[in-house]
Amino acid sequence: MKRFVAGLSAFALLVQATGVAWAGHGCYVSAGAPSCAVSYQYQTTYQQVQRTVYRCVPVTTQQEITETVLTPQTRTENRQETVYTQRVRNETRQATYYQCSYETQQRQQTVYQCSYETRPQQQTVMVPVTKNVEQTYTVCVPTYTQENRTATVLVPEVRQETRQASVTVCKYVPEVVTHQVTCYQPQLTAQCDSCGHTGYSCQQVPVVQNVSQTVMKCVAEQQVQNYTINVCSYRQENRPYTVTVVGSRYEQRKQTVPVTSWEQRTQTVNVTVPVVKPVVQTYNVTVPVVKPVVQNYTVQVCETVPETRTVPVQVVEYKSTQQKRTINVTTYQTVAQVVTETVPVTTCVPVYTACAPCGH
Repeated sequence: MKRFVAGLSAFALLVQATGVAWAGHGCYVSAGAPSCAVSYQYQTTYQQVQRTVYRCVPVTTQQEITETVLTPQTRTENRQETVYTQRVRNETRQATYYQCSYETQQRQQTVYQCSYETRPQQQTVMVPVTKNVEQTYTVCVPTYTQENRTATVLVPEVRQETRQASVTVCKYVPEVVTHQVTCYQPQLTAQCDSCGHTGYSCQQVPVVQNVSQTVMKCVAEQQVQNYTINVCSYRQENRPYTVTVVGSRYEQRKQTVPVTSWEQRTQTVNVTVPVVKPVVQTYNVTVPVVKPVVQNYTVQVCETVPETRTVPVQVVEYKSTQQKRTINVTTYQTVAQVVTETVPVTTCVPVYTACAPCGH
């Protein structure tokens, strides 16, 4: 752009030197005629552009698998078990406990009794004396004046500007991931209860298996997009305003205030004084006395006697069989698709203004 403007300036000087200038469109004018002013503007148009987009399409197929199925079978089996029978017998025992009784005893204690006596006593007191005194003091009186001032303020101006930004777009890609799945299989477990009976029960035991699964993984892709923002700028502007200026001046004033002073005076007053005297008192107290006592008592003792007997037990066995069934398996395929989009295109267009008419 700078080179183009410099070329136009050199061409204008050449026309003034020779006395003949070229006005464009094949016409010539004299050196005294006004020349054409050229300016450039940006013009935005929209065009239709085709691009290829890849999409993931799910495809479901049927697949035959083989499973192992466990079938329970029950049979009766005679087993021996030991049963413990409880018997109760009486037994005499001795126990020693302590019996508490109370006795009255006489004791003495010394207590202090407080009595009050009135006695004369001299004391010095301070008596307040108040007098009125005239005093002079200085006060500060505020004054107010109006002043005109000028302040520089910043006025905001908003303009629109087109910029480009890099945007991250998520693209989905199929990926096979292996997960560990916990399944439960039946298993016989021997159990013994509190009576000594032994039995078998079926419990579900966890088994870990690896299962493959196709998932869509998000892959980041960078794209450049245009966007318009508002850019704020500020310009300075002087504005007048009026302020109130606060001043002060000092004034002498007088006032009469009461002033209190203290004087000492001696006086005789009656004072009540506490007097403490010891006194011996006799009192009765109840004292607990503990004595041991032996006593017989009868308790019931429980004894356990073992006994063997035969009982039928249900035994569960599992038989494995192979079964086949058909399941649906979903996979993903990438399909290309052509789409049409509208894209803005910005071009630089010259504009001629203030041109003189030319004669052929």
